[in-house]
Amino acid sequence: MGSNLHLSGQEVLLEELRTTVEKSSEYDQVKIRKIEDLRKELQRTNKSNLVDRYRLNFELFQEYKVFNQDSAYSYGLNTRDLATQLDSLPLITAAVINLADVSVSAGMYKETLDLLETVDPDKIPANQRSLYYGLRGRVYSEMAEYSNLNYYSSQYNELASQFRQKALELTEEGTFFHSFLRAFIKYNRGDTPQALIDFKSLLDAPLLPREKALVHYMLGDIYDKRGEKEEAIVHFTMASLLDVKTSTKETLAIIRLSELLFETDRLKEASFFIQKANEDASFYGAQHRKIQVGAILPLIEEKVISRVEQQRRRLYIQNIIVSFLLLLATVLAVVIYLQVRRLKSARRSLMTAHHDLQTVNQQMQLVNKEIQSKNQQLKKVNDQLLEANKIKEEYIGFFFSRDADLFEKFREFKSRIEKDLKSEDLEKVKFRVKHYDLKKEKEKLLQNFDEAFIRLFPKFIEEFNSLLKEEEQIKLKKGQILNKELRIFALIRLGISHNEIIAQILGYSVNSIYAYKTKIRKRSILHKKEFDQKLIENTTLRF
Repeated sequence: MGSNLHLSGQEVLLEELRTTVEKSSEYDQVKIRKIEDLRKELQRTNKSNLVDRYRLNFELFQEYKVFNQDSAYSYGLNTRDLATQLDSLPLITAAVINLADVSVSAGMYKETLDLLETVDPDKIPANQRSLYYGLRGRVYSEMAEYSNLNYYSSQYNELASQFRQKALELTEEGTFFHSFLRAFIKYNRGDTPQALIDFKSLLDAPLLPREKALVHYMLGDIYDKRGEKEEAIVHFTMASLLDVKTSTKETLAIIRLSELLFETDRLKEASFFIQKANEDASFYGAQHRKIQVGAILPLIEEKVISRVEQQRRRLYIQNIIVSFLLLLATVLAVVIYLQVRRLKSARRSLMTAHHDLQTVNQQMQLVNKEIQSKNQQLKKVNDQLLEANKIKEEYIGFFFSRDADLFEKFREFKSRIEKDLKSEDLEKVKFRVKHYDLKKEKEKLLQNFDEAFIRLFPKFIEEFNSLLKEEEQIKLKKGQILNKELRIFALIRLGISHNEIIAQILGYSVNSIYAYKTKIRKRSILHKKEFDQKLIENTTLRF
């Protein structure tokens, strides 16, 4: 029960992230407007006023720091030049550290080390020394991650550990940086349980959005390493939410989230979020993030295309089954027709015998009654066959038409992909795959199903509601033809009664189908066992 509630909360978080990503441009516009205001203020500031110009360039750097690497670096250079003109060692040091911070975020490790080498750590002001050593630790940690040789990666990790320890010793206790770094060092040294406790306790403190995002990312990383993927997804989602809302483009959280969703076979969400990660990496200009995105993006898109192909094959098989059922119905109709002819012939013989054999009149009357009973049964069967033929005629036409549309779309899609591949234009291939809207195709298929069904059963909704209590009757929203519950019972009216088949057609889980059916039957004026049969008997087909 607790696990289900957790998964439900996770789905709510993922849906919130999807909604937030869809309106990410609104958050970006807030940042852009703030940047524009700072730029205008900088333009109005007298060039001789070096202090104010340094402050404004520094603020612009801070705004661009996790938003756009190229612009951040440009304003970082400006702050360094102005700090040099002001001949202020603290300001020069801060500017160099900022430039190095942007460089490591962009994956330029050599450039970061070159910048840090220009600073003498013994001459750095005390309040900046922890940032200096913390940054050196981050550079060597990331270099170790990307090194293919264990010889170098072990050296880099050792240097990273030493510099982080120095940074921790220089930070003030009680600050976020001190608490975060202490927990991070414990995690790197293998004390995962204590690191987990420390990071969780940080969430209880008043944190800035970026600080909170970093804590959630670390919690996601810890849970992922422990194999608790569902818990890791929750924290990576929280980190990604905060990143989008703060217009943070230099982020790893949404990439890690996409990887976990791919591993847990949630391709739709994985594809959507990895596209956002790709856009952010390109916008920020971080080459190492582009490489990380490029490692998983083709795998996700390949699996998405594979699923589309499976659905196409499934539709093809369904069409074959429908064709077979039509053939079977035709054979049955011929057999019944021959039987009817035989019965008519028998009736004529009996009538002749009635005139010739008055003595067996009573027996003949009994025979006539029996024949009439047979005729009524045959008429009922014939009506059912006519109804089945009408349904199959409509839906076979519908499925062949839809299959033809799908085949044409896939043929055109395949032709364009082959053309782009021949011209080696991978960007176009990615663009076409990204913009192929499977959800829209599914919705269109269901819309066509609804329209075809209502053409066959124009009074279905009214007749369906007549089986429900007055206060429980279904009222459709504007623009709806059928809703989920009506669509399920529409399939039952067509003769499809197995939950597995209904779930497969509509794209729901078997449990969801069972739940919908149970809910409707509870709202009925009939006993739940009689509902389906009464539905079939009470709904009339348009001939």
